Amino acid sequence: MNAALALTLMAFWRTRARAARLNTRARLLEWQSRQLQAFLRKTAPKAAAFAHLSGHPLADFPEMDKADLMNAFASFNSASIAADAAWQAFEASGQIGPYAVGASTGTSGNRGLYLVSDAERYLWLGTLLAKALPGLLTARHRVAVMLPRGSRLYDAANESGRLSLKFFDLTAGLAPQLAEVAAFRPDVLVAPPHALLALARADLPLAPREVFSGAEVLDPADRAEIERRFDLTVREIYMATEGLFGVACAHGTLHLCEDCVAFEWQAAGGLSAPLITDFTRRTQMMIRYRMNDLLRLSDTPCACGSPLQAVSEIVGRRDDAFVFPGPVTVTPDVIRNAVVGAARTITDFRAVQTGPATVMLTLPPHLVTDLPAAQRALKDLFARLGAAPEVRASTAPLAPPCGGKLRRVIRNREAGP
Repeated sequence: MNAALALTLMAFWRTRARAARLNTRARLLEWQSRQLQAFLRKTAPKAAAFAHLSGHPLADFPEMDKADLMNAFASFNSASIAADAAWQAFEASGQIGPYAVGASTGTSGNRGLYLVSDAERYLWLGTLLAKALPGLLTARHRVAVMLPRGSRLYDAANESGRLSLKFFDLTAGLAPQLAEVAAFRPDVLVAPPHALLALARADLPLAPREVFSGAEVLDPADRAEIERRFDLTVREIYMATEGLFGVACAHGTLHLCEDCVAFEWQAAGGLSAPLITDFTRRTQMMIRYRMNDLLRLSDTPCACGSPLQAVSEIVGRRDDAFVFPGPVTVTPDVIRNAVVGAARTITDFRAVQTGPATVMLTLPPHLVTDLPAAQRALKDLFARLGAAPEVRASTAPLAPPCGGKLRRVIRNREAGP
């Protein structure tokens, strides 16, 4: 057995065993606390930024975000690798010494780097597989992954010998690759919602047994259309440059990976924004890292019985909430619900805050008759919340993103803080 397969299987079985053993919320949190304390005492101080905090409780560690990480990249990884060297490696081979180098897509305007060791890649893969494909050892899988760019993390899948994985790079365009995906005959499909929608609408012989959505917000209307086409439950994977944060169970409920990550929560307009601490990483430390996501947590236990926190919805990005003078903040889910609620025919749109008190609404040309109702719905929404921005409305073709992420609600940086 090669090292890749051995490490992947070890992580797979450990994840499965933990799920069986930590079967109540109390047991899970007690175990997590011990793991977190050991990580903060032994592992975190190996990065210069945290060397002085060995043995301190999590609350003593400073909050950090992507700007902090990139401004002092070398101090946040145990190998003391500087950002310039990591960028050079990323553009060349994607490898620097024993570490793989990856980068985010830069949807928010600035790209982030990450470093992982080979061991971490295989452990990541085993954890993901245990949560997403628990029957891996009884059936081999053909997995099609459609994302804006590849990663050494996905290379680990083919190296494990248990999967046949093919990566489809969305930066090369979506339409030309749809037939290639079908020709690969995947039984597992992993893609952003806009790519899953394109596959669902194409007349192609596709019959996956599992469909996973990731990298973008999965709108309810999109979910319903994809599920009708493939006759199955779409399962979400909540993953970013910063790590693996959640995987949906067979019931379709997204559960946070609290067996790998400790979550702290900040209130944000009735939603929750996470601070994450990944206590499994050994190379790049992510401690009290402020994510840009807005989540609606569930108070209802899932029928699967998992004690892992359930998430009702990943709403969108915190920096895409509209902010008007007052201040009045309107989160992406509220804006989306107002637009699609104006007419049942509206399944796609763009709402962009272009200035401190200006919003641009765009619908596809075939929905021109729905434009007045959607414009009025936004104006009424903002008025109810105490804001009075100018809402301009027009129609235009809404092409899927090429290499980026689909965002239907966007706040331009020019619109203010």
